[in-house]
Amino acid sequence: MRQKTLRGYLVRRLFLLFGVFSLIWMWVASQVYHYAWDGTSDYYLYQDLEVALSGQLQLPYQDSTKLMGNWQDLPADYQHVFNHNGLGSNAQAREVSQLLMLDDDYIYVLRYAEAPFEPLYIVHRITEQDSPSLLVVFIALTLALFVLGALIWWPTHRRIARESEHLTASLRAPENPSGAEFEEFSSQSILAATDAYAQHYTQQQERLYSAFLSHELNTPLAQIQNTLARFEQLDGLPLDALPLLTQLEQAGQDLMSLSEAILLLCRADQVRLTATDLRGFLADWQQSWQQQGLVIELNLPAQQVNQAVQSRLLMLLLEQLAKNALQHGEGALTVTLSDKEMTFTNRACGKLVHHGQGLGTRIIERVCACFGWQGQRYSGPQFIQTIRFYDNSG
Repeated sequence: MRQKTLRGYLVRRLFLLFGVFSLIWMWVASQVYHYAWDGTSDYYLYQDLEVALSGQLQLPYQDSTKLMGNWQDLPADYQHVFNHNGLGSNAQAREVSQLLMLDDDYIYVLRYAEAPFEPLYIVHRITEQDSPSLLVVFIALTLALFVLGALIWWPTHRRIARESEHLTASLRAPENPSGAEFEEFSSQSILAATDAYAQHYTQQQERLYSAFLSHELNTPLAQIQNTLARFEQLDGLPLDALPLLTQLEQAGQDLMSLSEAILLLCRADQVRLTATDLRGFLADWQQSWQQQGLVIELNLPAQQVNQAVQSRLLMLLLEQLAKNALQHGEGALTVTLSDKEMTFTNRACGKLVHHGQGLGTRIIERVCACFGWQGQRYSGPQFIQTIRFYDNSG
């Protein structure tokens, strides 16, 4: 979507409004002037009527623009137009005024009758060339309106732009928020500052967690492994203790590997991926978990399936799937691999339906996001985990 500038948006909206308003105003004003809707023509007609009734003029009276007299004083073309428009000598209305056309000229006529069949006609005739055009006046007024609109638009735009700059500054320095003049910008500034604080707090927690894994947890694990190694070198240990020491050493190595994988997951943006054939990786994973009682059936293609992965993170993902199958499933875990996806299928244990909202599910989602994969999980009578690889062919 093409972005718009605030200046252009205000110009289009404001001047479109003024343009439409000006066109409508020019049309209405011209019609009012043309058809004398403002009552000025009636005013002058009644003014001449008072003069005629006062006896100051001898009737009939006629000059270049006015005609005042009775029906018999009117020219034939006037009588014809008046009869055609219901203003003849036999009309019933006592007092009526109209705008009529005579040839190419406009005539404003007032018919006034004090007694029946003796109407008095006051006629103002305006030729087309004598009627001044108001188009120039309307254009000048419209331009003045546009100038007024520009004078309103510019400070409005500057004030909104200044508030936008304050909002941007508050995003860059949330600890020093500046007061906003408009309520909408103020609420957005508060939300942005809250979001920035939450993001900063989350980053601090991730750094603390990474430091905890890399030092506070790995250091005691290394000490435990060194101590177990020294125990194995001691003479005189009971033979029954050797399997226990071996088990403790293996558990320590597993915990160390898990800690390193979680540490890599916390620094997913720094992980270096290498192309690896997933078939061999899945085969090694199958053998390691068969020793723990999990039956894994592999359906592997004949050709290689190379994907950019990090070995420890991939092993962490597979371990979560294996643990889920061992704890919540029954029967064999079937793995189907293709060049586009791999699918893990396992029958759920009894009537238990696991919705996958625990830590293992989150770890799988994070690892898939790190590799650019998409995971889809279905939990029901049949557990299905589908992982689609990143398609870089397009």
